[in-house]
Amino acid sequence: MKTLIKNAILLDMVGETPNIRKTDILVNDKIIEKIESKIDENADEVIDAKEMIVMPGLVNTHTHLAMSIFRGYKDDRKLMDWLENAIFPVEDKLRPADIYWNSLLSCIELIKSGTTTFNDMYFRMDKTIEAVEKSGMRGVISWCITDDSIKDKPEMTRKYFNKYNYKDSKIKVYVSAHAPYSCNPETLKLCVDLAKELNTGIHIHLSETMDEEKTIRERYEQSATEYLNDVELFDVPVVLAHGIYISDSDLEIIKNIKGGISHNPISNCKLSSGICNVTKLRENGINVGIGTDGIGSTTTLDMFEEMKMAAYLQKVNTMEPTSINAYQILKMATIEGAKVLGLENEIGTIEVGKKADIILIDNNKTHLYPENDICANLVYSANGADVDTVIIDGKVVMRDRKILGIDEDEVKEKVDKIVKRLL
Repeated sequence: MKTLIKNAILLDMVGETPNIRKTDILVNDKIIEKIESKIDENADEVIDAKEMIVMPGLVNTHTHLAMSIFRGYKDDRKLMDWLENAIFPVEDKLRPADIYWNSLLSCIELIKSGTTTFNDMYFRMDKTIEAVEKSGMRGVISWCITDDSIKDKPEMTRKYFNKYNYKDSKIKVYVSAHAPYSCNPETLKLCVDLAKELNTGIHIHLSETMDEEKTIRERYEQSATEYLNDVELFDVPVVLAHGIYISDSDLEIIKNIKGGISHNPISNCKLSSGICNVTKLRENGINVGIGTDGIGSTTTLDMFEEMKMAAYLQKVNTMEPTSINAYQILKMATIEGAKVLGLENEIGTIEVGKKADIILIDNNKTHLYPENDICANLVYSANGADVDTVIIDGKVVMRDRKILGIDEDEVKEKVDKIVKRLL
């Protein structure tokens, strides 16, 4: 299957400064084969990208896909109050089929707002994977482990790692330890040993709130980062979600980690958790990607909204408008997010030889005129509804804003029934 994208305004995300040019792109099966000013070659499908910005698909580095039913549910609470008194009691009643339909609803929202790859932590990895395969997305998926819910999760993680650990698989399996406060040293060591055995990474929440840091300090007389370091968690690749309360001494520990930090600006604001010092992390050579968190705490999976908030927070936090620019934010949402997930050799830029994860953004919109700076327009003016076409692994999964292969009305109907039963 060959797909030819003609007349593109290409933002390839290669290099430290924007490289924008008009060009054609030839995709052969799953791979980008040619990027040339004019390609005259027979193709199975030709996409006219006139007045379209073509760029890599966005990478969402921290999600809980099956939490889609919690959009707007008992909002405006502090994190632990919200979790313990609103979310956990309902999650205990979720059925396996609920996980599938809730996850599929999130996949639709991700695709329609330009995300092609995500990193998910939740329960029933098997049902989330079913939804992901139905949607055609690329995902890093892990089965959440806590002290109270270990049971067969290590074995299930091993089972699904072995099932999806093959060349060209769009599913990558990580080990998930929920958080320092919900995992004692024995649980964390079990997760580290499992990740080492499978040669994979660990997805964990870290330093999301001041209360978390206080709890760990009281239990172990050290910071959460120091606690994770003591159990050798940083010996394997990691995705550290949030990373708000990281001290200078903590920075020294995580400077050389494999993986990186997922910055979740809207969730952090909505829950009043704090502001991650992304500028400082990046200055210290730490990979920082952008994530949405679950819909319950962020209310949207639109990475364009996250990019805006990420930029604004750094400028306010540092009181310096030059602390981060639009292109750097776009890099966080693409190639740097790919680095956090260990996928930078496959996705994150549009280059010959890389996987064809590509989005086309309709540039013929009033709110994107005039075109003084395409990167600034994408970060500060665009939104997910501007995404017209999405290609994942060389396959068109959305065309003219129509999701292919999924009945959206059926998904909404199924989720409505779940909401009525549980909420």
